[in-house]
Amino acid sequence: MKLPILCLTGLLGLTAPAFAHETWLQPEKFVGAVDQSITVKLRISDGKTIRDANLKPDRILRFELVQADRHMPLPLTSGDVTESSAPLPLGPAVVVLETEPKHVDLPADKFAAYLREQGLTQIAADRRKRGEAQKTAREDFMRCMKTLLTTDDKAPPTDFAQGCPYELVLRRQVSRTLTFDTLRHGDPEPGQQVRFWNLDTGKLVKIARSDKNGRVTLPLPPGRWLATSTAMRRSSELQADWRSDWASLTWQHGRK
Repeated sequence: MKLPILCLTGLLGLTAPAFAHETWLQPEKFVGAVDQSITVKLRISDGKTIRDANLKPDRILRFELVQADRHMPLPLTSGDVTESSAPLPLGPAVVVLETEPKHVDLPADKFAAYLREQGLTQIAADRRKRGEAQKTAREDFMRCMKTLLTTDDKAPPTDFAQGCPYELVLRRQVSRTLTFDTLRHGDPEPGQQVRFWNLDTGKLVKIARSDKNGRVTLPLPPGRWLATSTAMRRSSELQADWRSDWASLTWQHGRK
């Protein structure tokens, strides 16, 4: 029996109405049939356009397809655009792409706008308290991007923690109510802003914040979805003041 093939490719530039400053994995189909090829694309948006997300191999810490306890590394081809193929096992699977930290220096005004957008109010307050609000911010950031695939169109999406420094995990679905965990190294991370985007319209639909148990529960209509969240803390590295971890999760639930 032949299995469907999973491929990761770049995306040609498209016009998008939203997705401000987001990067995510998106398959052409979240439900695949046996013998069917599924393409997963790495997307990045500046809020106006979606374009190819070029990611050099040395930036990739982990790129694999995971099913239960089975981890299948996805080999990379040469070049700047990440691309790979692997057989998709029968049943649910998670594709995870985790990057190495990258350094960036941001002027004070841009960093402040970024903190507002991501709901990182505690970081802004800490900078003001320390007299740093007008200083350039030195930051190391990494990403943990996941997408949920399956060969069973009758089952709800299945997700589980991947051990990223920070990640979103879809824990359960009851009817149209979904529950997500915000996890830092596997432990609940309370007070994190999570944004929910409709993949078909590109629009930001809901913004929520994780409770004291690091959990978000909310209703979402059937469709294709993207959830994003950013966690930040003081850095212990000499060249950086801050370490941020960007998480994204894409999935489909119910019939569109």
